[in-house]
Amino acid sequence: MKNIILLSLLLSLLSCQDGPKAAFNENFEDRGYSGLPFEKIIGFYKLDNDSKKRYKIPKEIDLTLEIQPDKKLIANNYVDAKTWLISNKKLESTLFYANDDKRIYMSCYKLNKGGGIELYYRKKDSVITLYVYTPPLKGQEHGDYLRYIKVK
Repeated sequence: MKNIILLSLLLSLLSCQDGPKAAFNENFEDRGYSGLPFEKIIGFYKLDNDSKKRYKIPKEIDLTLEIQPDKKLIANNYVDAKTWLISNKKLESTLFYANDDKRIYMSCYKLNKGGGIELYYRKKDSVITLYVYTPPLKGQEHGDYLRYIKVK
């Protein structure tokens, strides 16, 4: 089962040749290869304002993710992967996490239909950032990323 998820994750990432819009922000650095232990990823994350603007989410609405030690992911007010609309619900699911000392692979099927969750750092303060891939809507060529910044 893990191999199937990993293969689907890799294929979905490779199919985005030009990359998603948010991935090229110069204030963030890809650290998925860092070998960072899972214990450092545990915490509470909040959607940043750039993602809110791209997805037309009002600033006053908070979208959060919490990663717990038992690899449970809890999302409050998450973006539905099929419609890109806000789902004002709480979602609880298992986070797939694999660290092969060369790259960290993460995904959560319930959150983004098996798309990848990429690990980045914010350059100015090395805060961990999660880029949650959202598949393209019908008629779109590429998907996009929601960027969640770790707050605690």
